[in-house]
Amino acid sequence: MPNSLKLEKTKILLVDNSPENIHALSNLIADDDIEIHSFLRIDDALASLTTHDFGLAILDSEMTDMSGAELSKHIRAVKRYAYLPIIFVTSQQNNDQTVLEGYETGAVDLLFKPLNPYIVRSKVRVFVELKRQRHLMQLQLQELEGLRIAAEAATVAKSQFLANMSHEIRTPLAAVMGFADLIAKGEVPEQEIDECASAIRRNGNLLLRLIDDILDLSMIEANRLEMEMEAFSLKELLTDIESTLAFKAREKGIQLHFFRPEFNVQGHIFDPIRMKQILLNIIGNAIKFTHKGDVAVTVEISSHSGSHDLLSVKVKNGGDGFSKEQADRLFQPFTQADASVKRKFGGSGLGLIISRQLARAMGGDITILSSEVGVGAEFEITAILERSTDANTHLPQLRKLGFENLQTKTSFPGKKILAVDDARDNLILLEFFLRGTETHLTFASNGQEALDLCRNNKFDIILMDIQMPKMDGLEASAGIRLMGQKLPILALTAYANKTEYDKCRKAGCNDVLTKPLSRDNLLRAIHYYLEDA
Repeated sequence: MPNSLKLEKTKILLVDNSPENIHALSNLIADDDIEIHSFLRIDDALASLTTHDFGLAILDSEMTDMSGAELSKHIRAVKRYAYLPIIFVTSQQNNDQTVLEGYETGAVDLLFKPLNPYIVRSKVRVFVELKRQRHLMQLQLQELEGLRIAAEAATVAKSQFLANMSHEIRTPLAAVMGFADLIAKGEVPEQEIDECASAIRRNGNLLLRLIDDILDLSMIEANRLEMEMEAFSLKELLTDIESTLAFKAREKGIQLHFFRPEFNVQGHIFDPIRMKQILLNIIGNAIKFTHKGDVAVTVEISSHSGSHDLLSVKVKNGGDGFSKEQADRLFQPFTQADASVKRKFGGSGLGLIISRQLARAMGGDITILSSEVGVGAEFEITAILERSTDANTHLPQLRKLGFENLQTKTSFPGKKILAVDDARDNLILLEFFLRGTETHLTFASNGQEALDLCRNNKFDIILMDIQMPKMDGLEASAGIRLMGQKLPILALTAYANKTEYDKCRKAGCNDVLTKPLSRDNLLRAIHYYLEDA
């Protein structure tokens, strides 16, 4: 039986003019799942029909004020008891007329005095079990109806979500394709090409963030959300976020106030890219929904237990705020607080639900501390972080944050680079990225070609796509390592998750670059590995 279904006790109506008979019969049929309601007076018994839901009636057929048959007619006259099982108790065991009258007036069975305890209990248990099964079926039908309604609501919400996603995807895609088409046809004046390129880049980034959100949500719904916990400087992360969002606030003409404590530990263990995603989303929303006034971010860190600290980030804004009803919908997938929010500000409505699940994966949560329509709202982000003494930044950490802190170099004279990708456009893009770097670039369209080239040539670094026909990048990388070659291999993949990273490193790749690539990050990574080689 499902945990959500709670069966009630079966109520039995027991009517007899004799207290002794009622006492004896009650003792015979008493059980944990039975609730007996006994009456000496007919009027009291009839009155109880309106206040109880009986599953069985046991009536004495020879009462003084009304016969059992007559009482049975009164019970049957009540709509809810038209099919109530009724058992007559009679002393006229060999009187066929009494038996016939009992069945004609609605009795389903008879008990004859003197009562046989085994027969009495057996017959009563049959009807109690029938009542129990009917009740269970009703509860199951109610639960199924609830599930049907919930499924229909979810279908409607997902349909609305897909319609919203279509708009969210097509809007930046229209800009990307439109500007690219104008440039390709030579219809953009030379002095405006930079502006068009910026629009393409900006809308491409919007598409990338949307795709990342959709993938995150799918991982959450499949219960496959992955966290990469590692030592990192919380102070540096907050500084980066403050500088990024302060510019966004200034663009809107509002002030962003960041209140941070002095950190007494060198670093903490957490997923830096996920933490950055949470903070950018919540603080970014506060800026987005603030028309005038300030946005205040208060960071506190306190000892939680043993080697762990509690991080608290409170974000308060002077925006539109929202009602309690709207607040209840904020953290539901495929919804926003209000349809007007979508029309006014755009957005997929995925950020909050994703951020909350990420915070919970770090042992914390995202909660609404206060909100008032027309005044603003305050959110709190919490996370449990393990203290670490090893917060030195290293490439895998910086790779996840975009390689921003690595030294940039744009020239690698004489270095030989092998670029492997089955998509011709990607190879052309790599060739453009590496123009002017004074490198010698060789192309391969699959892993087998890469292996053949490595047997007969000496390269300084390989840019290896992972998913390719004939031989994929993982097999090719492993084959190159089997040749004894120790040159750096940078995997290029569209699968931005820990499982993919682990597969690449196990195959022999030094690091992983996630598509779409940026030229700066590619050059920084090449510089890092060529300098280290």
